[in-house]
Amino acid sequence: MNRRAFSLPELMIVLLILCIGGMLVIPNSASTATIRADAAARILRADLEYAQVRTIANPDQPVALVVDDTGKGWWLADPGTPTVPIIREGTSEPYRVILGEGRAQAAEGVAIDVEQLPDGTLQFDTLGGIEGLAVDPKYSFRCENAEVQLSVRAGTGFIDVHR
Repeated sequence: MNRRAFSLPELMIVLLILCIGGMLVIPNSASTATIRADAAARILRADLEYAQVRTIANPDQPVALVVDDTGKGWWLADPGTPTVPIIREGTSEPYRVILGEGRAQAAEGVAIDVEQLPDGTLQFDTLGGIEGLAVDPKYSFRCENAEVQLSVRAGTGFIDVHR
């Protein structure tokens, strides 16, 4: 009597092929729209932290973050001249971020919206809290059907990114 069965190496090869096929077929759990919105939020967080630290370190030269009216980016400015971006240290470039360009290239197609911040300008005080605000401003980043939010606590200046 002849018994035909698969050997262990043959079964392992078939399982390996099925696993590779499954990895190719199963979609990624995070969409590219969410990834782009998250990238924009994290870039803004870095710029807010830079403005906060710079203001704490140099209280005589505070830095404000101003969101563009079109929702396509932001810049860092002297609060006395909020329409003019400051110059990046070590370069002659203005400290301006345009979503989808330069260091924000990964955030292409993302739009930013600001809540609880009347003119889109956020300035930190010498202790790291938000100057002149009692409510927490919120930034919403939208890309296609994805949304990521960033909030700044008014009293402490703590910055939180959440989906």
